[in-house]
Amino acid sequence: MIYPAVLAFLLAYNNSLVLLGPTAWGSGAGPRRSFAIALAGQMLGMATSNLQPLKIGTAEFFYISALYVALTAAKISLPVAVVTYAIHRPSLDAALFWLLSPAVALSAYAYEAVGGRYTTLLTLFAVMYAFGYNNLALFAENYALTAVAAAAGTYLGLSYSRWVLDLAALRSKVANSVNLAAATAAALGTALGIPISFTLVAYSALLVTSLRHRIRVIKVEKFVKAYLSIAVAVVAAAIFPALRQLLQLQAPQAT
Repeated sequence: MIYPAVLAFLLAYNNSLVLLGPTAWGSGAGPRRSFAIALAGQMLGMATSNLQPLKIGTAEFFYISALYVALTAAKISLPVAVVTYAIHRPSLDAALFWLLSPAVALSAYAYEAVGGRYTTLLTLFAVMYAFGYNNLALFAENYALTAVAAAAGTYLGLSYSRWVLDLAALRSKVANSVNLAAATAAALGTALGIPISFTLVAYSALLVTSLRHRIRVIKVEKFVKAYLSIAVAVVAAAIFPALRQLLQLQAPQAT
């Protein structure tokens, strides 16, 4: 089915806006080199992941798509991997992990010592590998189709990120700390078999950097919206079974 590939496209697009774009335009890595490294990392991550792809049905695909459109209109990024996973494998442990994941961003303090343009390429590969392994692999029922969709989403997200005025281009040290903080969160999530919201962790790391250096790298509002998106995803996943059952009961009456 094409449903997983479409969701992978949306997922890669959002991730490129938040992580790849600011790194490419600000750290000196450059868009072409960054795109190639990101693509290689994502493809390798998907290929080596031990996470089982999720079966995406028609009802949940349109449900998630509607949520994506609605939240995008409100300038909130839906954590596609989180809501999809929560629909299939709901658990209190996963919900708590997502809500507490911003704490991992404190590791950005330790990673600030990592600098240099070439080091940025390595940290970019690390976070994109983690993204492919922890997020995209959940939608890789058909690897080739998902790979094409992810590549398209990554390219468009990178291209558009240059014109998003409220996303700051990141210097190498900041980019490295954000990339490594997100990769660390992904490693923890993978160990638990849970996908993370790369957007939430990245914004959390940027907020840590802003507070530490008293510079405006990110608006607090963006972090709040990213955190709110997790709550929305968890609630939306929890009510999905009831909504689907209600629609199934009404369908015979309509006919």
